[in-house]
Amino acid sequence: MIDIPTDAAVSSAPADHSRYVQRIRRRYAAEVEAFAQACSGVPRGADIAALVDRLQNGGRDLTSSLRVARQLVIERLAVQDVQACAPMQAITQAMTELAEVTLDRALAAAEAEADLKHGPPLNEQGQRVDFWVVGMGKLGGRELNVSSDIDLIYVYEDDGQTTGVTDVTGRLPGQVTGQVSAHEYFAFVARKLSTLIADTTEDGFVFRVDLALRPNGNSGPPVVSMAMLEEYFLVQGREWERFAWLKSRIVAPRRCMP
Repeated sequence: MIDIPTDAAVSSAPADHSRYVQRIRRRYAAEVEAFAQACSGVPRGADIAALVDRLQNGGRDLTSSLRVARQLVIERLAVQDVQACAPMQAITQAMTELAEVTLDRALAAAEAEADLKHGPPLNEQGQRVDFWVVGMGKLGGRELNVSSDIDLIYVYEDDGQTTGVTDVTGRLPGQVTGQVSAHEYFAFVARKLSTLIADTTEDGFVFRVDLALRPNGNSGPPVVSMAMLEEYFLVQGREWERFAWLKSRIVAPRRCMP
């Protein structure tokens, strides 16, 4: 159990000496105050999830809510680090849980959009094919700092095909359209997920995303099935790639986290 001090005072150095903190407080003054009242200590996953909900309920879309949540979490961490002398482990834990919560929300949104476009992906038994975001490196080891990018690998369980969607308003009413392979479906999900997390908007970004640890690196497909992953390591996986997986873990969806 990490012993985490609250704002109340171990150090007299104010966090607002930081120009970054000053900018966050100027731009998001009401949100900063509300989050400080709701979370006086180091933010945890439940605090961050509730924060994203409040931002969305206040009228922000998901893209903006995820990015503003990052700014507010970092402001809180600056206060805890500078003024309350929170231990480093508490800071890295908070940043890791920020990644987990935001990836979980982004994945849910990406899959919902893909379902509307293509229908759910099903295997030969008619069951939905699972998809996992695997965290590598510092994210896998729960060691993220406030400037870390996140190393991800996107993996889906099995091959299959989407059900398609029934056209009710277009030129082909009643016909099923949009059927694609599971691989195409999850490639769409991966692109949307990366957009929601990594694209820079007027509210900044959530995390920079690095996919270079996937099989065949930047020349490989953005998503891989379990069978593709297994074949890669049986045939050509290099030793350093195998060692990299020692720090891997599922980070989204959160219901699948170890």
